[in-house]
Amino acid sequence: MKVELKQDLRIPQGSAMSRQQYVDFLIKAYNLMKEIPAYLAPAEDINCLELAHLIPSVPETVLAIYLGINDAVCNKGLVSSLLPRHGHNNVFVFDPRIYPGGENVPAGTTDAKNILAGFEPPNNTWNRRWTYVMIQDPSRSFESLWAKKGYIDMIPAKFEDFTMLTDSSKSKLCIFIDAKAFEHPVNKSRGYLKAARARGQKHAAEFHTPDAISDEFDGLVPVMLNQGEKLYVATTDFSPCAHGWNNIHKDNSELAVVNENSAVPLNLVTAKPPVHPEYSKSLTPAKGSADMTTDWFYRGHLVSRLPLLTGLFKG
Repeated sequence: MKVELKQDLRIPQGSAMSRQQYVDFLIKAYNLMKEIPAYLAPAEDINCLELAHLIPSVPETVLAIYLGINDAVCNKGLVSSLLPRHGHNNVFVFDPRIYPGGENVPAGTTDAKNILAGFEPPNNTWNRRWTYVMIQDPSRSFESLWAKKGYIDMIPAKFEDFTMLTDSSKSKLCIFIDAKAFEHPVNKSRGYLKAARARGQKHAAEFHTPDAISDEFDGLVPVMLNQGEKLYVATTDFSPCAHGWNNIHKDNSELAVVNENSAVPLNLVTAKPPVHPEYSKSLTPAKGSADMTTDWFYRGHLVSRLPLLTGLFKG
C-alpha cells in the first residue's frame, strides 16, 4: 500500500520504534478499520487516522484512532496491542487567588498538574493559571467542592462504552477493569458479561504483558468480550474507573478493532451549579473527549499523550 502522510510524524523521545514501524502499524490499523462499515468513507484515506504512542519505550502501546465525532458525545475506533491502565477523573477549577495550587488546594484533593503528564485545559478559554484539582480522598464530595470559596467550574470526566468489533477467532482481547464497573446498572443489564468475566478469568494468563509493565493490570477484573458485546466503563458514584486491555495472544492472526462511545454523564452535568457570572460568558464547555484534562494513567510518568499524527478531529 502506497502511503503519503500529509503531516510530519512526531516521534516521541525515548521511542523504541522507527518511523517505518509506525507507518507499518498505521497501515495495518487503517486496513482493519476500513473493513468496519461504521468508520472510513471511500474518500477517506490513511490521513484520517490519529496515531499516539502512550508509553514510547514499550512498542506494544502504540495506538491508532479513528475519531468520528468529538463533541458532547465522542465516537472512536481504536486499535492497539495494549491499552495501558488509566481512568477518567473529574476536574474542579479554582481561582488561584484562593487556592494557588501545589500543596495549597482544597482538603481531600490534589493538583491535577502535579499528577497528569502533559496536563492541558480543555480549550483556550480555560486559563492555564487557574488551579485544577481532582478528588483524592473518597470522602470528599462533589457538593462540598462546589460550595468552596474560589470555585469556578467543573470539567466532568467521560464515561465510555466499549464494543468488541472483531471476531475473537481472529483476535482475542482481554479488557481489565475496576470491579466497581459491574455495580453500574448498564453492566448489570448485560447478562452476557457473566460469561465474559468467566472467559477472562480462565484465559487472562494467556495474554502476554511486556516485562517493563508486567504489573499494569494487577488488581483489575479480566473480561473477554465476544464480537458485538459491550462493556461500560463507569461507576455509580462518578469516581474514576481504571481500565485497559491486552490484545497480545499467541492465537491472534490480527489486531482487534474496538469501538468507543463516550460522553459526560448528564445527571452530573445538570447537578453542578451554574458557572460563576464572572466567567460564564467567556468559558466554552469541554467537549466529550477532554482527555488531556481528565485522563490519569497508572504509569503517568512514562506516558506521552501528545499525538504523533492528528486525525480529522482533535482527539
